[in-house]
Amino acid sequence: MSYSIGEFARLCGITATTLRAWQRRYGLLKPLRTDGGHRLYSDDDVQEALKILDWVKKGVPVSQVKPLLARPGARRTNNWVTLQESMLQRLKEGKIESLRQLIYDSGRESPRPELVTEVLRPLRSQVSANIPAIMTLREILDGIIIAYTSFCLEGDKRAPGDNCLITGWHLNDPCEIWLEALKRTGQGHRIDVLPIPPATLAPEIFPDRKWLLVTTGKLTAVRKKQIEQWQEQVISLDVITL
Repeated sequence: MSYSIGEFARLCGITATTLRAWQRRYGLLKPLRTDGGHRLYSDDDVQEALKILDWVKKGVPVSQVKPLLARPGARRTNNWVTLQESMLQRLKEGKIESLRQLIYDSGRESPRPELVTEVLRPLRSQVSANIPAIMTLREILDGIIIAYTSFCLEGDKRAPGDNCLITGWHLNDPCEIWLEALKRTGQGHRIDVLPIPPATLAPEIFPDRKWLLVTTGKLTAVRKKQIEQWQEQVISLDVITL
């Protein structure tokens, strides 16, 4: 079978932007072209992309994947920590633009769910001390994360997708809303963010949209009952428990 770049991206769980970067920068994946110049991917390309993703999810920089594809027995390493350390160093040195570019590049070349789980969340934990200087670094980092997530969300709104609203609910860390939104970019969703969790939530005012609630702590019986009531009032409502 042949797949357009949009179909192929959805099939593999990555963004079309990432696919183009893999091909243009690193010579990975060489799809056929139509007479009009559009990319056409095959089932073999699907298998190749899944192998690339397997390496990248282990933390191998995409720039180092090509030679590994020819060595199936190669040792798999985890380089996410190296990326964390590089970001942390730039943050501490006040190299804000350099940090911003590294995060944007990483989001373009790596799966965003892994970027959030393996890099950004651990990085935020490293700058969580209740000390003015550390708290300032944390706010700078969060500002970059929010800006990058907004950039990705706006890109998604130019393509077809379901309409979602994401917000916090009994959530102490509002940046987690943005991290969860970032994990879902490039996956056929048109997401709007409620950046500050409202004191009282009313999903029923937008019944035709899908809702994502980000929460922390155990779901008590009272909360579960509230969720059940909301799920009867809207098209879809899912709870993300951190």
